[in-house]
Amino acid sequence: MSELTQVAEHFSRASHYRQHNVLQRLTAAELIQRAGEVKVAPAGRLLDLGAGPGTAFNSDPVSEVLTLDIAFGMCARLKQEFPDYHALCGDACALPLRTDSIDSLYSNLALQWCEPLPQAVSEMARVLRPGGHALLAMVCDGSLPQLEQLGFAVNHFATASAMAAAFDPTQWQVQHCEAVTHSLHFANLQSLLYSIKGVGANAQYRADGGARLRGRGDWQAKQAEAEALRTDVGLPLSYRILYLIARRREEQV
Repeated sequence: MSELTQVAEHFSRASHYRQHNVLQRLTAAELIQRAGEVKVAPAGRLLDLGAGPGTAFNSDPVSEVLTLDIAFGMCARLKQEFPDYHALCGDACALPLRTDSIDSLYSNLALQWCEPLPQAVSEMARVLRPGGHALLAMVCDGSLPQLEQLGFAVNHFATASAMAAAFDPTQWQVQHCEAVTHSLHFANLQSLLYSIKGVGANAQYRADGGARLRGRGDWQAKQAEAEALRTDVGLPLSYRILYLIARRREEQV
C-alpha cells in the first residue's frame, strides 16, 4: 500500500477529528491574522487544499469555495456541514482543475503530507491565476518532541527551509514566511494522543528494539511517565508550524 493511500484511508476512517482539532482552529486563526498583516485575504473563487472537515469562509469577498481532500470520507463529511461548497476528492500533486481557474488558495495543516511537495506547489501555481495569493500553514520539523521523549515513534516532517524552497522564485513572490512553535496542553495522555490524529499524525510506542505497549500495566506506566512532563496548565505538546503567504507572479522572472 502506498503512503498516499495510507494517508487517504487514515483520514477517511477518522470520524472524530472535529472533537480534537484544537491545533487546526489555532493555526487557522493565526494564518488569517498573518495574512491581514501583509494586506492579503482569501477572495473570489477559493480552493481549500486538504480541506478535512472544512473551514468556514466569509461569503464576502469569497464568492465560491472549492475543497479538495485525498480522503473520500472527509469529502463526504465536509458536504454535510458545508453543502454550498464544491468537494473534490483528489491529489494535490495532480489537481483536477483548469489552469488559472482559482483566485486564491488556502491550506491549513495538510500540505506537509504532499510528496513531493515541489510538485504540489507547481500544481498550485498552475491553477492559481497570476496575481492570486496562497495562504498556507504546514507542520514542519521540530514537532511533537514530548512524544519522542516518552519513547513514541512519531511522524517526521520536512524542515521549514525545505518547505520554503519548494516555492520557485520565478513563479512565486513570498510575502510572509515564518516558523512558529505552538504549545498545546491536555488533561491526560489519552486526550493528547487523540489530538495528533487531527493532523493525520500517529504515534506508536517503541522500546527494546520494537516492543509495543502491552495491556493495562504498560499503559499505566506510560501515563505515570507522562505525568513528569505536566505543567500548571496540563500535559504539553508542541508543534512547529510554518506560515507562508505567497503571491503568484504575473510574469515569470
